[in-house]
Amino acid sequence: MNHYLYKQFYRNKAYIIALLFLLIAGLMAIYTGKKFLDRNEEIIAKSGIFQKESIERNAKFHKDDLGLVLYYIKFNLVNEAPKLAALNIGMRDLNPSIQGVTIRNLEEQRYNSDFYNPANAAVGNFDFSFVLVFLFPLIIIAFCYNLISEEEEHGTWKLLSVQSVNLRRLLDMKMFIRFIAISIIYLLLIIIAAIWIKIPPDHYFIAFIISGWLYIIVWFALCRWIISFRKSSARNALLLLIIWVSTNFIIPMSTNMVIQKLFPVQESLKAVMQQREGYHNKWDEAKNPTMEKFYEVYPQFRKFTAEENEAFTWTWYYAMQHMGDLEAAASSKQYSEKMLTRNQISLYLGYFLPNIHTQLAESYLSKTDMSNHLQYASALKKFHEEKRLFFYPLIFSGKNADSVNWTQQAVSIFRSSEKINFTQLFLPYLLFIGLFIILPYNKYRKLC
Repeated sequence: MNHYLYKQFYRNKAYIIALLFLLIAGLMAIYTGKKFLDRNEEIIAKSGIFQKESIERNAKFHKDDLGLVLYYIKFNLVNEAPKLAALNIGMRDLNPSIQGVTIRNLEEQRYNSDFYNPANAAVGNFDFSFVLVFLFPLIIIAFCYNLISEEEEHGTWKLLSVQSVNLRRLLDMKMFIRFIAISIIYLLLIIIAAIWIKIPPDHYFIAFIISGWLYIIVWFALCRWIISFRKSSARNALLLLIIWVSTNFIIPMSTNMVIQKLFPVQESLKAVMQQREGYHNKWDEAKNPTMEKFYEVYPQFRKFTAEENEAFTWTWYYAMQHMGDLEAAASSKQYSEKMLTRNQISLYLGYFLPNIHTQLAESYLSKTDMSNHLQYASALKKFHEEKRLFFYPLIFSGKNADSVNWTQQAVSIFRSSEKINFTQLFLPYLLFIGLFIILPYNKYRKLC
Protein backbone atom coordinates (compact mmCIF):
# COMPACT_ATOMS: atom_id res chain seq x y z
CA MET A 1 0.00 0.00 0.00
CA ASN A 2 2.80 2.44 0.91
CA HIS A 3 4.53 1.83 -2.40
CA TYR A 4 1.25 2.53 -4.22
CA LEU A 5 0.75 5.81 -2.32
CA TYR A 6 4.26 6.97 -3.22
CA LYS A 7 3.67 6.21 -6.92
CA GLN A 8 0.26 7.90 -6.81
CA PHE A 9 1.79 11.10 -5.42
CA TYR A 10 4.84 11.35 -7.67
CA ARG A 11 2.88 10.51 -10.84
CA ASN A 12 0.69 13.57 -10.25
CA LYS A 13 2.18 16.23 -12.55
CA ALA A 14 0.52 19.05 -10.62
CA TYR A 15 2.39 18.04 -7.47
CA ILE A 16 5.72 17.84 -9.30
CA ILE A 17 5.15 21.25 -10.89
CA ALA A 18 4.33 22.70 -7.45
CA LEU A 19 7.55 21.29 -6.02
CA LEU A 20 9.55 22.67 -8.96
CA PHE A 21 7.90 26.07 -8.45
CA LEU A 22 8.93 25.99 -4.79
CA LEU A 23 12.47 25.00 -5.72
CA ILE A 24 12.80 27.77 -8.33
CA ALA A 25 11.33 30.37 -5.96
CA GLY A 26 13.79 29.27 -3.29
CA LEU A 27 16.73 29.50 -5.68
CA MET A 28 15.66 33.00 -6.74
CA ALA A 29 15.41 34.03 -3.09
CA ILE A 30 18.87 32.63 -2.33
CA TYR A 31 20.25 34.51 -5.34
CA THR A 32 18.63 37.73 -4.08
CA GLY A 33 20.19 37.23 -0.65
CA LYS A 34 23.60 36.45 -2.17
CA LYS A 35 23.51 39.63 -4.26
CA PHE A 36 22.50 41.66 -1.22
CA LEU A 37 25.35 40.22 0.83
CA ASP A 38 27.87 40.82 -1.98
CA ARG A 39 26.70 44.42 -2.38
CA ASN A 40 26.90 44.95 1.37
CA GLU A 41 30.46 43.58 1.51
CA GLU A 42 31.43 45.75 -1.46
CA ILE A 43 30.12 48.89 0.27
CA ILE A 44 32.03 48.03 3.42
CA ALA A 45 35.24 47.45 1.46
CA LYS A 46 34.85 50.74 -0.40
CA SER A 47 34.11 52.61 2.82
CA GLY A 48 37.47 51.50 4.21
CA ILE A 49 39.24 52.84 1.13
CA PHE A 50 37.24 56.08 1.24
CA GLN A 51 38.02 56.62 4.95
CA LYS A 52 41.73 56.14 4.32
CA GLU A 53 41.72 58.53 1.35
CA SER A 54 39.69 61.10 3.29
CA ILE A 55 42.15 61.03 6.17
CA GLU A 56 45.16 61.40 3.85
CA ARG A 57 43.56 64.24 1.89
CA ASN A 58 42.40 66.26 4.89
CA ALA A 59 45.58 65.67 6.89
CA LYS A 60 47.56 66.95 3.90
CA PHE A 61 45.56 70.11 3.15
CA HIS A 62 44.79 71.09 6.77
CA LYS A 63 48.01 69.87 8.30
CA ASP A 64 48.32 72.69 10.86
CA ASP A 65 44.68 72.62 12.01
CA LEU A 66 43.68 69.32 13.59
CA GLY A 67 40.27 70.69 14.58
CA LEU A 68 39.49 71.39 10.91
CA VAL A 69 40.81 67.98 9.82
CA LEU A 70 38.46 66.24 12.23
CA TYR A 71 35.58 68.46 11.21
CA TYR A 72 35.51 66.63 7.88
CA ILE A 73 36.79 63.09 8.56
CA LYS A 74 34.21 60.38 9.09
CA PHE A 75 35.06 57.25 11.04
CA ASN A 76 33.14 54.15 10.00
CA LEU A 77 31.62 51.53 12.27
CA VAL A 78 30.49 48.32 10.56
CA ASN A 79 27.60 46.25 11.87
CA GLU A 80 28.92 42.84 10.91
CA ALA A 81 26.48 40.91 8.72
CA PRO A 82 26.87 37.13 9.01
CA LYS A 83 26.51 34.93 5.94
CA LEU A 84 23.16 33.81 7.31
CA ALA A 85 21.85 37.34 6.64
CA ALA A 86 21.58 36.34 2.97
CA LEU A 87 18.69 34.02 3.90
CA ASN A 88 16.94 36.65 6.00
CA ILE A 89 17.73 40.22 5.02
CA GLY A 90 15.38 41.52 7.68
CA MET A 91 15.92 45.21 8.42
CA ARG A 92 19.39 45.41 6.92
CA ASP A 93 18.12 47.02 3.71
CA LEU A 94 16.61 49.96 5.66
CA ASN A 95 19.10 50.18 8.49
CA PRO A 96 22.63 50.41 7.08
CA SER A 97 25.30 47.88 8.01
CA ILE A 98 27.89 50.65 8.11
CA GLN A 99 27.67 54.22 9.30
CA GLY A 100 30.27 56.93 9.29
CA VAL A 101 30.36 59.67 11.93
CA THR A 102 32.54 62.68 12.54
CA ILE A 103 33.46 63.66 16.10
CA ARG A 104 30.91 66.46 15.89
CA ASN A 105 27.29 66.06 17.00
CA LEU A 106 26.07 62.47 16.93
CA GLU A 107 22.29 62.66 16.95
CA GLU A 108 21.94 64.31 13.55
CA GLN A 109 24.29 61.76 11.98
CA ARG A 110 22.76 58.84 13.85
CA TYR A 111 19.25 59.28 12.46
CA ASN A 112 20.21 60.05 8.88
CA SER A 113 19.21 56.49 7.97
CA ASP A 114 15.65 57.01 9.25
CA PHE A 115 14.62 59.33 6.42
CA TYR A 116 13.75 56.60 3.93
CA ASN A 117 10.52 56.36 2.01
CA PRO A 118 8.32 54.41 4.47
CA ALA A 119 6.73 52.57 1.53
CA ASN A 120 10.01 50.68 1.14
CA ALA A 121 9.43 48.99 4.49
CA ALA A 122 6.08 47.60 3.32
CA VAL A 123 7.52 45.92 0.25
CA GLY A 124 9.78 43.57 2.18
CA ASN A 125 12.46 41.34 0.73
CA PHE A 126 12.17 38.31 -1.50
CA ASP A 127 14.61 36.35 0.60
CA PHE A 128 14.59 32.71 1.70
CA SER A 129 12.56 33.46 4.83
CA PHE A 130 9.90 35.08 2.65
CA VAL A 131 9.62 31.92 0.55
CA LEU A 132 9.49 29.77 3.67
CA VAL A 133 6.90 31.83 5.53
CA PHE A 134 4.60 32.72 2.62
CA LEU A 135 5.02 30.20 -0.21
CA PHE A 136 5.72 26.90 1.56
CA PRO A 137 2.34 26.98 3.41
CA LEU A 138 0.49 27.57 0.11
CA ILE A 139 2.01 24.43 -1.40
CA ILE A 140 1.30 22.48 1.79
CA ILE A 141 -2.34 23.62 1.62
CA ALA A 142 -2.54 22.57 -2.04
CA PHE A 143 -1.14 19.14 -1.16
CA CYS A 144 -3.30 18.41 1.88
CA TYR A 145 -6.66 20.21 1.74
CA ASN A 146 -8.49 17.32 0.01
CA LEU A 147 -6.87 14.19 1.42
CA ILE A 148 -10.19 12.99 2.86
CA SER A 149 -12.74 15.04 0.94
CA GLU A 150 -11.36 13.94 -2.46
CA GLU A 151 -11.96 10.31 -1.59
CA GLU A 152 -15.49 11.04 -0.40
CA GLU A 153 -16.30 13.19 -3.44
CA HIS A 154 -15.00 10.49 -5.83
CA GLY A 155 -16.93 7.79 -4.03
CA THR A 156 -13.83 5.79 -3.06
CA TRP A 157 -14.02 6.42 0.67
CA LYS A 158 -16.25 3.42 1.38
CA LEU A 159 -13.98 1.22 -0.70
CA LEU A 160 -10.99 2.38 1.34
CA SER A 161 -12.94 1.72 4.52
CA VAL A 162 -13.39 -1.89 3.49
CA GLN A 163 -9.87 -2.46 2.18
CA SER A 164 -7.91 -0.63 4.88
CA VAL A 165 -7.65 -1.90 8.42
CA ASN A 166 -6.66 1.56 9.74
CA LEU A 167 -7.86 4.60 7.75
CA ARG A 168 -6.09 7.03 10.08
CA ARG A 169 -2.79 5.34 9.36
CA LEU A 170 -3.53 5.47 5.64
CA LEU A 171 -4.28 9.21 5.74
CA ASP A 172 -1.24 9.91 7.90
CA MET A 173 0.90 8.00 5.41
CA LYS A 174 -0.44 10.14 2.54
CA MET A 175 0.34 13.28 4.53
CA PHE A 176 3.76 11.92 5.50
CA ILE A 177 4.63 11.38 1.82
CA ARG A 178 3.79 15.02 1.15
CA PHE A 179 5.78 16.10 4.18
CA ILE A 180 8.81 14.18 2.93
CA ALA A 181 8.52 15.83 -0.50
CA ILE A 182 8.33 19.34 1.01
CA SER A 183 11.16 18.57 3.43
CA ILE A 184 13.39 17.38 0.59
CA ILE A 185 12.88 20.68 -1.25
CA TYR A 186 13.53 22.62 1.96
CA LEU A 187 16.72 20.74 2.81
CA LEU A 188 17.90 20.88 -0.80
CA LEU A 189 17.55 24.69 -0.76
CA ILE A 190 19.37 24.84 2.57
CA ILE A 191 22.25 22.75 1.22
CA ILE A 192 22.47 24.88 -1.93
CA ALA A 193 22.47 28.07 0.16
CA ALA A 194 25.13 26.70 2.53
CA ILE A 195 27.45 25.81 -0.36
CA TRP A 196 26.73 28.84 -2.55
CA ILE A 197 26.89 31.48 0.19
CA LYS A 198 29.44 29.54 2.27
CA ILE A 199 27.39 29.71 5.46
CA PRO A 200 29.37 28.30 8.39
CA PRO A 201 27.64 25.33 10.09
CA ASP A 202 27.46 27.01 13.50
CA HIS A 203 24.68 26.80 16.09
CA TYR A 204 22.94 29.83 14.56
CA PHE A 205 22.61 28.08 11.20
CA ILE A 206 21.48 24.82 12.80
CA ALA A 207 18.84 26.68 14.82
CA PHE A 208 17.76 28.48 11.63
CA ILE A 209 17.28 25.15 9.83
CA ILE A 210 15.33 23.58 12.69
CA SER A 211 13.16 26.68 13.07
CA GLY A 212 12.11 26.56 9.41
CA TRP A 213 11.53 22.82 9.50
CA LEU A 214 9.30 23.10 12.59
CA TYR A 215 7.32 25.84 10.84
CA ILE A 216 6.66 23.41 7.98
CA ILE A 217 5.49 20.77 10.48
CA VAL A 218 3.12 23.33 12.07
CA TRP A 219 1.35 23.82 8.74
CA PHE A 220 1.06 20.09 8.12
CA ALA A 221 -0.38 19.64 11.62
CA LEU A 222 -2.83 22.51 10.97
CA CYS A 223 -3.95 20.95 7.68
CA ARG A 224 -4.38 17.59 9.40
CA TRP A 225 -6.70 19.22 11.94
CA ILE A 226 -8.77 21.12 9.36
CA ILE A 227 -9.38 18.10 7.11
CA SER A 228 -10.42 16.03 10.14
CA PHE A 229 -13.79 17.86 10.09
CA ARG A 230 -14.48 16.05 6.79
CA LYS A 231 -15.92 19.07 5.00
CA SER A 232 -15.86 19.54 1.25
CA SER A 233 -12.63 20.24 -0.59
CA ALA A 234 -13.78 23.78 -1.39
CA ARG A 235 -14.53 24.55 2.26
CA ASN A 236 -11.23 23.07 3.43
CA ALA A 237 -9.27 25.10 0.88
CA LEU A 238 -11.20 28.29 1.68
CA LEU A 239 -10.72 27.90 5.43
CA LEU A 240 -6.99 27.20 5.11
CA LEU A 241 -6.52 30.18 2.77
CA ILE A 242 -8.44 32.41 5.20
CA ILE A 243 -6.06 31.28 7.95
CA TRP A 244 -3.07 31.94 5.68
CA VAL A 245 -4.26 35.43 4.73
CA SER A 246 -5.25 36.30 8.30
CA THR A 247 -2.00 35.20 9.91
CA ASN A 248 0.23 36.69 7.22
CA PHE A 249 -1.55 39.94 6.44
CA ILE A 250 -4.71 40.93 8.32
CA ILE A 251 -3.61 40.27 11.91
CA PRO A 252 -0.02 41.56 11.52
CA MET A 253 -1.15 44.71 9.69
CA SER A 254 -3.93 45.40 12.20
CA THR A 255 -1.56 44.85 15.09
CA ASN A 256 1.03 47.11 13.47
CA MET A 257 -1.55 49.89 13.17
CA VAL A 258 -2.44 49.52 16.85
CA ILE A 259 1.25 49.53 17.86
CA GLN A 260 1.90 52.66 15.81
CA LYS A 261 -1.10 54.32 17.43
CA LEU A 262 -0.09 53.36 20.97
CA PHE A 263 3.65 53.92 20.51
CA PRO A 264 4.15 56.64 17.87
CA VAL A 265 7.82 57.12 17.11
CA GLN A 266 8.55 60.80 16.54
CA GLU A 267 11.57 61.04 18.78
CA SER A 268 14.19 60.50 16.06
CA LEU A 269 13.11 63.67 14.23
CA LYS A 270 12.63 65.43 17.57
CA ALA A 271 16.14 64.47 18.65
CA VAL A 272 17.60 65.86 15.43
CA MET A 273 15.69 69.14 15.82
CA GLN A 274 16.62 69.50 19.50
CA GLN A 275 20.24 68.76 18.73
CA ARG A 276 20.35 71.31 15.91
CA GLU A 277 18.65 73.98 18.02
CA GLY A 278 20.90 73.05 20.92
CA TYR A 279 24.16 73.86 19.15
CA HIS A 280 22.91 76.57 16.75
CA ASN A 281 21.64 78.63 19.67
CA LYS A 282 25.08 78.45 21.27
CA TRP A 283 26.44 80.80 18.59
CA ASP A 284 24.36 83.62 20.09
CA GLU A 285 24.98 82.74 23.72
CA ALA A 286 27.87 83.35 26.08
CA LYS A 287 30.66 80.77 25.95
CA ASN A 288 31.17 80.28 29.69
CA PRO A 289 27.79 78.61 30.45
CA THR A 290 28.39 76.17 27.58
CA MET A 291 31.89 75.38 28.80
CA GLU A 292 30.73 74.88 32.39
CA LYS A 293 28.14 72.33 31.30
CA PHE A 294 30.81 70.61 29.23
CA TYR A 295 33.19 70.49 32.22
CA GLU A 296 30.45 68.91 34.35
CA VAL A 297 30.33 66.00 31.89
CA TYR A 298 34.09 65.84 31.26
CA PRO A 299 35.93 67.40 34.23
CA GLN A 300 39.25 66.10 32.85
CA PHE A 301 39.10 68.83 30.18
CA ARG A 302 38.66 71.76 32.58
CA LYS A 303 42.25 72.86 31.97
CA PHE A 304 41.30 73.64 28.36
CA THR A 305 39.51 76.98 28.46
CA ALA A 306 37.69 79.17 25.96
CA GLU A 307 37.87 82.89 26.64
CA GLU A 308 34.67 84.89 26.27
CA ASN A 309 36.31 87.51 24.08
CA GLU A 310 37.77 84.98 21.64
CA ALA A 311 35.99 84.95 18.30
CA PHE A 312 36.34 81.21 17.76
CA THR A 313 38.13 78.26 19.34
CA TRP A 314 37.87 74.57 18.60
CA THR A 315 37.57 73.89 22.33
CA TRP A 316 34.35 75.86 22.52
CA TYR A 317 33.10 74.58 19.15
CA TYR A 318 33.34 70.87 19.98
CA ALA A 319 32.02 71.50 23.51
CA MET A 320 29.06 73.31 21.96
CA GLN A 321 28.49 70.43 19.52
CA HIS A 322 28.35 67.92 22.35
CA MET A 323 25.96 70.09 24.35
CA GLY A 324 23.56 69.83 21.41
CA ASP A 325 23.69 66.05 21.75
CA LEU A 326 23.03 66.28 25.49
CA GLU A 327 19.95 68.43 24.92
CA ALA A 328 18.58 65.76 22.58
CA ALA A 329 19.55 62.84 24.86
CA ALA A 330 16.08 62.46 26.41
CA SER A 331 14.34 62.20 23.02
CA SER A 332 17.01 59.79 21.78
CA LYS A 333 16.48 57.56 24.81
CA GLN A 334 12.69 57.62 24.35
CA TYR A 335 13.13 56.63 20.71
CA SER A 336 15.21 53.58 21.64
CA GLU A 337 12.80 52.59 24.41
CA LYS A 338 9.77 52.81 22.12
CA MET A 339 11.45 50.80 19.40
CA LEU A 340 12.41 48.18 21.99
CA THR A 341 8.80 48.09 23.24
CA ARG A 342 7.51 47.68 19.71
CA ASN A 343 9.91 44.81 19.15
CA GLN A 344 8.87 43.16 22.41
CA ILE A 345 5.18 43.34 21.46
CA SER A 346 6.02 41.69 18.13
CA LEU A 347 7.78 38.90 20.02
CA TYR A 348 4.69 38.34 22.16
CA LEU A 349 2.51 38.28 19.03
CA GLY A 350 4.83 35.62 17.61
CA TYR A 351 3.88 33.29 20.46
CA PHE A 352 0.37 33.16 18.94
CA LEU A 353 1.27 33.30 15.24
CA PRO A 354 3.89 30.82 13.99
CA ASN A 355 4.61 32.87 10.86
CA ILE A 356 5.48 35.98 12.90
CA HIS A 357 7.54 33.87 15.28
CA THR A 358 9.44 32.34 12.35
CA GLN A 359 10.21 35.73 10.80
CA LEU A 360 11.38 37.16 14.12
CA ALA A 361 13.33 34.05 15.11
CA GLU A 362 15.16 33.80 11.80
CA SER A 363 15.93 37.53 11.68
CA TYR A 364 17.28 37.22 15.23
CA LEU A 365 19.48 34.28 14.25
CA SER A 366 20.63 36.18 11.15
CA LYS A 367 21.29 39.33 13.22
CA THR A 368 19.04 41.40 10.98
CA ASP A 369 16.33 42.21 13.54
CA MET A 370 15.41 45.34 15.49
CA SER A 371 17.28 44.15 18.57
CA ASN A 372 20.52 43.98 16.58
CA HIS A 373 19.88 47.45 15.13
CA LEU A 374 19.38 48.92 18.61
CA GLN A 375 22.55 47.22 19.85
CA TYR A 376 24.43 48.66 16.89
CA ALA A 377 23.01 52.12 17.62
CA SER A 378 24.24 51.82 21.21
CA ALA A 379 27.66 50.66 19.98
CA LEU A 380 27.78 53.60 17.56
CA LYS A 381 27.19 56.00 20.45
CA LYS A 382 30.01 54.40 22.44
CA PHE A 383 32.25 54.40 19.33
CA HIS A 384 31.58 58.11 18.79
CA GLU A 385 32.42 58.92 22.40
CA GLU A 386 35.68 56.95 22.24
CA LYS A 387 36.73 58.91 19.16
CA ARG A 388 35.84 62.23 20.79
CA LEU A 389 37.69 61.48 24.00
CA PHE A 390 40.74 60.38 22.01
CA PHE A 391 40.90 63.49 19.84
CA TYR A 392 39.64 66.18 22.24
CA PRO A 393 42.96 66.54 24.16
CA LEU A 394 44.89 66.79 20.90
CA ILE A 395 42.57 69.40 19.44
CA PHE A 396 42.24 71.44 22.63
CA SER A 397 46.00 71.55 23.15
CA GLY A 398 46.57 72.85 19.61
CA LYS A 399 48.28 69.80 18.12
CA ASN A 400 48.61 69.49 14.36
CA ALA A 401 47.67 66.58 12.09
CA ASP A 402 51.13 65.01 12.34
CA SER A 403 50.53 64.31 16.05
CA VAL A 404 48.08 61.54 15.17
CA ASN A 405 49.04 58.05 14.00
CA TRP A 406 46.39 57.90 11.30
CA THR A 407 47.20 54.29 10.36
CA GLN A 408 45.47 53.24 13.58
CA GLN A 409 42.24 54.95 12.48
CA ALA A 410 40.86 52.07 10.42
CA VAL A 411 37.26 50.96 10.01
CA SER A 412 35.91 49.41 13.23
CA ILE A 413 33.58 46.42 13.39
CA PHE A 414 30.69 45.79 15.79
CA ARG A 415 30.03 42.10 16.39
CA SER A 416 26.84 41.09 18.15
CA SER A 417 27.24 37.96 20.23
CA GLU A 418 24.17 36.61 21.99
CA LYS A 419 23.37 33.20 23.38
CA ILE A 420 20.42 31.46 21.77
CA ASN A 421 17.50 30.74 24.07
CA PHE A 422 16.47 27.44 22.52
CA THR A 423 13.40 27.10 24.76
CA GLN A 424 12.07 30.48 23.69
CA LEU A 425 12.95 29.70 20.08
CA PHE A 426 11.42 26.23 19.71
CA LEU A 427 8.70 26.01 22.39
CA PRO A 428 6.03 27.97 20.43
CA TYR A 429 6.41 25.55 17.49
CA LEU A 430 6.13 22.50 19.74
CA LEU A 431 3.03 23.92 21.43
CA PHE A 432 1.35 24.59 18.09
CA ILE A 433 2.24 21.13 16.76
CA GLY A 434 1.04 19.45 19.96
CA LEU A 435 -2.20 21.45 19.91
CA PHE A 436 -3.03 20.62 16.29
CA ILE A 437 -2.32 16.93 16.90
CA ILE A 438 -4.43 16.73 20.06
CA LEU A 439 -7.46 18.65 18.73
CA PRO A 440 -8.43 16.12 16.03
CA TYR A 441 -7.54 13.08 18.15
CA ASN A 442 -11.13 11.91 18.70
CA LYS A 443 -12.08 12.46 15.06
CA TYR A 444 -9.18 10.38 13.78
CA ARG A 445 -9.72 7.71 16.43
CA LYS A 446 -13.10 6.97 14.85
CA LEU A 447 -11.34 6.14 11.59
CA CYS A 448 -9.36 3.29 13.12
